[in-house]
Amino acid sequence: METTMTPVTDPNQLRESLAQRLVDSGHLRSKAAIDAFRTTDRHAFLPGVDLESAYKEDAVPIKHDEHGEMISCISAPSIVATQLEQLGTQPGHKVLEAGAATGYHAALLGKIVSPGGQVWTLDVDQDLVAGASQHLAEAGVDNATAVMADGAAGLPEHAPYDRIIFTVGAGDVPVKILDQLAPGGRLVLPMRIRGSISRSFAFERDGDAWKTVSCEMATFIPLRKGVCDDVYTLVPMAGEGNVRLETFSEQDVDREALRSVLDQQQTKLYTGVKFRQGSAWEWLYLYLACVLPNGLSRLPGQRPGFTPHFGWGSMAALDGGSLAYLTIREGEDEKGRYWEVGVIGHGEGGADLGERVVSEIREDRKSVV
Repeated sequence: METTMTPVTDPNQLRESLAQRLVDSGHLRSKAAIDAFRTTDRHAFLPGVDLESAYKEDAVPIKHDEHGEMISCISAPSIVATQLEQLGTQPGHKVLEAGAATGYHAALLGKIVSPGGQVWTLDVDQDLVAGASQHLAEAGVDNATAVMADGAAGLPEHAPYDRIIFTVGAGDVPVKILDQLAPGGRLVLPMRIRGSISRSFAFERDGDAWKTVSCEMATFIPLRKGVCDDVYTLVPMAGEGNVRLETFSEQDVDREALRSVLDQQQTKLYTGVKFRQGSAWEWLYLYLACVLPNGLSRLPGQRPGFTPHFGWGSMAALDGGSLAYLTIREGEDEKGRYWEVGVIGHGEGGADLGERVVSEIREDRKSVV
C-alpha cells in the first residue's frame, strides 16, 4: 500500500515546527530569539515562494545578476539563528545590519530589541531596500528601517550602535564601521579566511585591540559595490555543463588556463579517510584552506565526467593552471556505511597537487583521531 504525505499548509504550524527544529538542533538557545522565530512569518518575506520552501532548511534566492548568479538571498534558517545567538542583542539596543535582503532578519531583530530598541538595515540596491521596507511595513514591524547605503561604510548619523551585524560576506574587517560601535558593543561579521572558506566571527573591543568571542560556520554572498567590495571572479569551465570555479583576488592562479582544465587528463586518488553519516566536512575544509597554497575554492555545477563529492558541486585546491577537487566513493564495513574521500587532479600539475591534498587530508584526520 502506497503512503502519500499531505503537504502542511498551515503557516502557524510551519513556523512553530521551524522554531522547534532550530531549538532541537541547538541553533536557537535564547528565549528572545526563540520567541522571535515563533512569531515571525518567514513566508511573508518571500512572496511568490511556496509555503514549504519558505520554511525549509535552505537559502532562498531573491536576486540574480546578468549571468544568473545569485547576488541576494534569504539565508537558511539555521544560519539566521546562529548569527542572532552570536549577536546577543538585548531589549533597548540600537542595531545596524548590513544586508537587508528581504527584511526578515531585521524583523527578527526588531522583535528582540523591543521595547525601546531600533534597527537600521542597509543594502546597496534600491529594489532590495524597497522590498524589505514593504515587507517590514506589512508585517507591522515599526522599529526596523531599511536604508539604501553601503554596509561597509555603515550609517554614522545614527551611531553609536550596541550591535552591528553583517549578513553579507567580507574579505576583511570593514574598518569604517568599528568607530560606529558603542563601548561594550559587538560586531558579527562573516569573513573569508582563504578562498571560498569563511566563518561568522563575533568581535568585541579589548582595550586598543579586538578579540573574537565567537566563531561559527557560515558562508554568505560577498559585499558588493561599496568600499569593501569583495571582488571574486567566476571562471566558467569550457565544454558541456555549467561548472564554474570561484576565485578571489588573493589567489595566485591562471584563470584562462583553468577554463579548460577539466578537459585535461585526470589523476584520481583516494585517501583511506572515511566519512560517516552526520560527519562534518566544515573542519576538513577549514584545515585545507589554511595549509594549501591558495586555500580552497567552490566548484559548483554539473557536467559529464565531473564527479564531485556533493550534489551541488565540489571544493577544489588550485595551483596556477591546475586544480584538484574532492570526490567520494561509497562503501560499507563493520561500522556500517561510509564515504571515502578522494581527490581528482586536472592540469599539468594536477597529479602533484592531488598528492598534496591527499597528504594533507590524511594529516588532518590523524590530528582528530
